[in-house]
Amino acid sequence: MRVWLLALFLLPLFGQSAPPLPKGQVIPKVVCAANPRFSYALYLPTGYREDRPYPVLLGFSPSGVGEEPVRLFQRAAERFGWIVVGSNDSRNGLLRPAVEATDALWKDVNARFRVEAKRCASVGFSGGARMAMRLALKHPKQFNGLISIGAFGTGDGLLTGLGHLNFFLVGGQEDFNHWELRKGHEELLSRRWKVCADRFDGGHRWPPEDMAQAALAFLQLGASRDRLIPADPGLEAEFRLLLSQRAEKAGSTWLAQLRWQELARLFPGTPEALQATQRLAALAHDPALLVEQKLERRYLEEAETMAALPHGERYRAFLQQKLASLKQASASEQTMIRRLLGSAGAHYHMAAAEAFEAKDWNRLLELSSSLAALDERDPVPCLLAAIALAQLQRPGEAILHLSQAQLRGYRKPDKLRAMEWLQPLKGQSDFEQVLKTMEPSQGEPVTPPR
Repeated sequence: MRVWLLALFLLPLFGQSAPPLPKGQVIPKVVCAANPRFSYALYLPTGYREDRPYPVLLGFSPSGVGEEPVRLFQRAAERFGWIVVGSNDSRNGLLRPAVEATDALWKDVNARFRVEAKRCASVGFSGGARMAMRLALKHPKQFNGLISIGAFGTGDGLLTGLGHLNFFLVGGQEDFNHWELRKGHEELLSRRWKVCADRFDGGHRWPPEDMAQAALAFLQLGASRDRLIPADPGLEAEFRLLLSQRAEKAGSTWLAQLRWQELARLFPGTPEALQATQRLAALAHDPALLVEQKLERRYLEEAETMAALPHGERYRAFLQQKLASLKQASASEQTMIRRLLGSAGAHYHMAAAEAFEAKDWNRLLELSSSLAALDERDPVPCLLAAIALAQLQRPGEAILHLSQAQLRGYRKPDKLRAMEWLQPLKGQSDFEQVLKTMEPSQGEPVTPPR
């Protein structure tokens, strides 16, 4: 009898479920129940209830930082009632570990939450965009949308089976993958698939939050057009107005033309579509746009030329010539030059990653110098140089490069304090002084490009 009573007393304790996950805040790490090696960042909307299904946005960062997509889409998810998750383990590099992490994420999300039928979407930046597409390809019947940022491959039959999706393609105006995104957009248009494309100021990075809100709004409109959710005339009118305002703001440029074309194509018969048609007719003969189109063709050829060059003296000479011409170029041409330099930067970043892995500090220092010259706004090369110099026992020079990173907008001193590669600088007053200048109170927080 005593054993039975003891079991009866303990049963509720052993049967207790895990405490509910908090709502309305970003949770940096949720461990996958079936495979604790993997985890993800999570955002549950404030009104989340366990007894009803929700659409889910699954996010992928090239660096495996799940908080990046989750924080970016947090406000949009709150507004539209989405769950957002971001893998902490799927990252650029070897494919197999990334696929394992993605599979673990998918299984845990579907086991833990009630996922609304056919309302999954994926989002990724750069290499993460390719993983986002892989996930949609693997589970096409559950997906209705894909947000691809800074990359969009269409070769090797990648699009097969995805014709039902709503695609939102976006990248920075200076992104070196600009032409890849253009080609992908044209491919989707040729298939008459549901797509919206846009650009934001900047290079190869995550977009600003307002672009994330526009992307999720487009997926909401797509789901209503596909009769998965009720129509929302107010949201459609808001989206049309947003596109119109962004097109007006872009003036007489390729970007304005792109936005007017999207508006006319996506919302035919509306007042905004009529306005778009009129603007497009005027732009067709605009001298400024004609010059930009000519430049675009020329720099596409330049990109192909650069890609064919071996990475030696001729390659470096080509980059030096482009760097020298940057200050004298027009605004449109500066954008196109930065796309070329960004492409070279991607090559150097990969080489720098290899040097870092091999602990070849002299090589890393050389590569970081090249990277710093290619983009005077990017703090990452300065951080790489500081790491190399610290490991080479040149602390004074390392601290100078950290100061340059601060001037370029780096504002994460806690990360530097915890970084083992900067251990030789710990305890030095100059090191602490530089870190103090990076505190958020000293200026606006800036996330360095990846």
